[in-house]
Amino acid sequence: MERKNCRTVLVLTERPDEYSRDLGRLGLKPHFVSKVSCLLDRLQDTPACGFVLEVDRVMHAKRVERDHLLKVVGSFPLLRTMRKGEDNSLSYLDDPGCFATNVKVFSPRRVRCHARVPVRLNALIAPEDDLDFAGAARANLLDISASGGFAYSLHDFSGEECVRLRILELSDPALIQAHVRWRRPWGNPHTLPGLGLLFVDIRSGQLDELVSRYISPPESADPLQLVG
Repeated sequence: MERKNCRTVLVLTERPDEYSRDLGRLGLKPHFVSKVSCLLDRLQDTPACGFVLEVDRVMHAKRVERDHLLKVVGSFPLLRTMRKGEDNSLSYLDDPGCFATNVKVFSPRRVRCHARVPVRLNALIAPEDDLDFAGAARANLLDISASGGFAYSLHDFSGEECVRLRILELSDPALIQAHVRWRRPWGNPHTLPGLGLLFVDIRSGQLDELVSRYISPPESADPLQLVG
């Protein structure tokens, strides 16, 4: 049986062995991830009480992922670390004992893996098997993140697991494949009809344009705030 006071923390590292030893002694249960994107995805499903972050891995993450992570960690206990020297020895920038104390009184919580921002983008959506895109329906994307968004549409896509999407404001008009995570039919009071979409196949240039024009905030968070 798991100890009652064994609290889950998410650890960003490619070398988990040293953390397993040190955090185990403090009564903490580490979940290891090697990338910021994986950490954000894990946080959606795993209630966590704190983060252990290798600063250099945060600084080398994609900007949109780094910016979102830096917003998230502000509400959690945080232990910063660095790898130093030719042997990449582990160095703690904060007191691990103080971190463990804060973790043990922190209520576990999940966080949305990708921040969504409100937009108003014109789009066309068609069922996956509409190869010619001939029956595409008009839609508006009303919020968006790096992983998907909400498409307002009066068209009934019931029974469709995947759709193909064209965002008219993008300079690259290639179709984007998306998974329908949920749907809201027309007619429910105080509820906009439409689809919750998860991008399955989107070109890197399309995603970069969405991030630079709509998702990323005007002033990016500074990763150097993790040091000092």
